[in-house]
Amino acid sequence: MSDWGSYIDRSIRKAIEEGEFNNLPGEGKPLNLNDDPHTPDEMKLAYKILRENDLAPDWIVQGKDLTAKYDKLLEDIRRAVRAYKRTQTTPAEMANGETAWQSAQKRLSAEVEKLNREILTYNLKVPQGVTHRPIINLQREIKQLLGGL
Repeated sequence: MSDWGSYIDRSIRKAIEEGEFNNLPGEGKPLNLNDDPHTPDEMKLAYKILRENDLAPDWIVQGKDLTAKYDKLLEDIRRAVRAYKRTQTTPAEMANGETAWQSAQKRLSAEVEKLNREILTYNLKVPQGVTHRPIINLQREIKQLLGGL
């Protein structure tokens, strides 16, 4: 397979060097991406109206919102783990830290459960071919962040 790729790359480079791609129609102009062949016919008019009004389909807006929530929740998990690690120095701090850690885990678990429900709902909405969002596995995230503890 790499032989074909190498042959194709060489052929394209040779054509560029020989100027075979010069003076093509539309050279130097932006691509016209208005007509997406993958958009279902019944959705083309709706997408055109959305595009002309600087709007996006609901699932795209929801996807951006989910990304922000996902990133914030992962940062909250990292922050909680860092706080827990800081308490693992003396026996007295360890006892207080353990209580705070249990409370943080309970709070994070509820937040993860809520976000995972939103992600599952989103994954059911997106059109076929759009990559689904992964759900958060709290215990796996904590285990990775705790490392050797």
